[in-house]
Amino acid sequence: MNNMEPEKQKSDDGLDWNLLLDDCVDFTRELIQTPSMSYEERNIATLIAAELKRLAFDEVTIDEIGNVIGRIYGQDRQLPALVLNTHLDHVDPGDPDLWPTPPYAAAIVDGRIIGRGACDIKGPLAVQVYAMAGLRRSGQLPRRDVVFTGVVQEEIGGAGAQYWVENLDYPAALVVLGEPSNNNLALGHRGIVQMWVTFHGRSAHASAPHKGVNPNYALAAFLQKLRAAVSELAEHPILGPTTVVPTIIEVDTKSSNVIPAWSRVLLDVRTAGESKQSLLTFIDHLAGEQPYTVTDAWCSEPTPLTPDEETIFGYETPADSEVVQRAQQLLAEGMGRRPDLISYQFATDGRHFVPYGMPIVGFAPGEEFQAHTAGESIAIDDIEEALHGYVQLLRDF
Repeated sequence: MNNMEPEKQKSDDGLDWNLLLDDCVDFTRELIQTPSMSYEERNIATLIAAELKRLAFDEVTIDEIGNVIGRIYGQDRQLPALVLNTHLDHVDPGDPDLWPTPPYAAAIVDGRIIGRGACDIKGPLAVQVYAMAGLRRSGQLPRRDVVFTGVVQEEIGGAGAQYWVENLDYPAALVVLGEPSNNNLALGHRGIVQMWVTFHGRSAHASAPHKGVNPNYALAAFLQKLRAAVSELAEHPILGPTTVVPTIIEVDTKSSNVIPAWSRVLLDVRTAGESKQSLLTFIDHLAGEQPYTVTDAWCSEPTPLTPDEETIFGYETPADSEVVQRAQQLLAEGMGRRPDLISYQFATDGRHFVPYGMPIVGFAPGEEFQAHTAGESIAIDDIEEALHGYVQLLRDF
């Protein structure tokens, strides 16, 4: 590999790049204007499937769980497929008054599309779809089959991705995650676990605190200790330190004059160095003497967190692997610059594919810090650059 910057892909392939960009931007806006919270992805799945059929994909299906699958055939159909993976759901937009424009309006301001899901995940989703469409329009076949997989429920654990990979009946040469990477190549991320830590007390009337045991004090003391102790947890040399963030706090009562019987906090843990057992030991060290329980936040019913010793991990694809070197070179040829090799801070569905031995990278337009924020947006210039990179990757990988 040399350090010379490759020239950007020329428009000598019969493809109208301006039209491709315009259509991709229009589709991004249409996706944003179609709300698709987790468990509410049916309308957007129908919309995407219709678009794939209109764009003359060779195969288009919606599977039993609601994932949208689209395939275009390659020159050599015996080769393992190149899989593009993204998701259909987004997080709640929150208070609309915090947005500069309505969150589902998909307004364009100063060259950026604003809206919930703009960068996570609808801009990247549109780029994956229209990169495949670009090959169709140019009359060229990719080297191998290319499969688009738009999966459900990524934001709440990844049931759609798990269903897809568990039912996979063809080999995959590479999975490209369409998560915002600022058009750089993401080679991994930490794993994720979420848990409720519940402190148990005794309920009483607020006018007689001596008759109760207020769990809020134990919870407050725990959070103070947690803030100081997180730095003691393991750090991965590539993927970074373990983080433990308290997000939601709840009590069992809605009445303002009642001492709660319990209070709990949801801990969001990102790590590539700790196990569930080591985290349970860490929490026990901080919890103090008041009774407490730890349950899995991803279970609908209170379920104790499994105390196993396996390291919680996302994915990590070696930078010197053949697939990374090949993908980086092809993206560079398309974009006219070599993408940096980075790691994601957030988790992705890629962690569900690791047990199946498939190489994984992430590549998409959009800045990671925009995800899940009020005023989320994506730059149209970044969408354009990503289209150039993706078309080259899809054609020649």
